[in-house]
Amino acid sequence: MVLLEVRLKPKGSFHIGERGIGYEGALDFIPADTLFASLCANWTLLFGEEQFLSDLLPNGEPNWTPPFLISSAFPFAGSVRFYPKPMLPPPEQSKRWKEVSWVSEGVFEQWLRGETIDSTNLNSLHDGSVILTGGECHSLAEDMKVRSVENLRLWAIQRAPRVTLDVSTHSSSLFHFGRLSFYEGCGLFFFVRFFNDGLAEKFKAAMRLMGDEGVGGDRTTGHGSFEPDFIDGIPLFCQPKTSEKFVTLSPLFPKQGEVSSLLSEGCRYSLTVRSGWVGGVFATSLRRRTVRMLSEGSVLCGSADKVWGTMVAVTPDNSPHPVYRWGFAFPVPCEVSQR
Repeated sequence: MVLLEVRLKPKGSFHIGERGIGYEGALDFIPADTLFASLCANWTLLFGEEQFLSDLLPNGEPNWTPPFLISSAFPFAGSVRFYPKPMLPPPEQSKRWKEVSWVSEGVFEQWLRGETIDSTNLNSLHDGSVILTGGECHSLAEDMKVRSVENLRLWAIQRAPRVTLDVSTHSSSLFHFGRLSFYEGCGLFFFVRFFNDGLAEKFKAAMRLMGDEGVGGDRTTGHGSFEPDFIDGIPLFCQPKTSEKFVTLSPLFPKQGEVSSLLSEGCRYSLTVRSGWVGGVFATSLRRRTVRMLSEGSVLCGSADKVWGTMVAVTPDNSPHPVYRWGFAFPVPCEVSQR
């Protein structure tokens, strides 16, 4: 099994759309289903529709398994990777953990193993929404070439004003547009586990093209471009092994027969609503059907060495072809008791 870390080094800002009220919001990470949708479009451009269908989609096979599993793309800064806060009991009874959205790899690994986390050795960034260890904080300062990272914004979502003009009256209407920007030396990363090792080189080629084409929205104005960096291997604690529970690092849409086991006693999860435009080689005016999925960081009952989830049919009316959403978990073993 080929295990791969992919780092996306930004060439500009990203727009990973999130519907808001009065403005177009943006996420500070790229969900795995968004990555897979972009990968499909670039795979088709490089290798043609027939190879795309046979390589990446079920194509009518009843016992089909995915060729790989991918995590969502999360922030990194220098040598430090960040993960979504797992939905586990907090390491300590403190209000600080309610504000946390991201934890560093050192904190994340200790948390999943149920080890004691020394609160005196923790540092917070981004107004308390990011937590990392003292050692990682020191390494990060060296990577960023600064004395202290305490007041440093490693990434941020900015709201840029935009104007639309009415075609007939030429009257203007103001709205705001969210975009994700990174400090120099920061970006996004995700993990891949290949079940079909023969597709690894094709995967890398499609990712290089995606870097030029862009991922997410507003690509015609330069958003979403990056330079991919491929690193062999993933952290040992993220590798598949038998376990009673796992934390998923990608949105999960369970098969009908998996729901009762995944959501049995001890699970902790939240739901995310996924929708969006039907993309591909050519743009369309169709929207995918909306689905609810188990979000990243959810703690679920099952073994991390199994494949959980399925491809979700989200084909809208009047679509000339079937449309799917990637719904497979990227399971990381969790040894913490939920009792």
